[in-house]
Amino acid sequence: MAKVINFNPGKNVKAGIFEKYMKDNDLNFFQRRDTHDEKDSVAFITAIPAGSHRLVAAVITDNSMYTLLRIHLGVAPAGPARKTFIRFLEQLNAAHSIFKYSIAEDDNTFLDICVTTRPESFDPEVIRTSLNLIIFHLKDNYEDIARRLSKPGDASDGFEL
Repeated sequence: MAKVINFNPGKNVKAGIFEKYMKDNDLNFFQRRDTHDEKDSVAFITAIPAGSHRLVAAVITDNSMYTLLRIHLGVAPAGPARKTFIRFLEQLNAAHSIFKYSIAEDDNTFLDICVTTRPESFDPEVIRTSLNLIIFHLKDNYEDIARRLSKPGDASDGFEL
């Protein structure tokens, strides 16, 4: 039988590690936002290029073993176009296993990557590589996604994650 290793969440050490990595590598394009919640969540917000667009992106760390990279793609369509759009997202999810596309209850559409690691093994380089994969993927795919949205994402319109 496999040995069970307990995970006892405490302080969010990943935020400090990620912040140090950004400072050491002269990456000054993230804005830190502490949420002061029970998971000690910290979001690092930026804008990323996606074709001719710039999208709100966040690296969300907390005291769990998960780090979420979340990109706001825009607002999903309503009415008959919604069913077609959902099928389109399902096809993207099936074709790109590292990315997960979803629609929130408020119709905002997101692309997520979840990185799993114990806090003491957190590697910011994995986050940077994952962000690079997202940027590369959206360079080739976002225009097709944007034309199906009722409102494409835009980092300059004040959207808050």
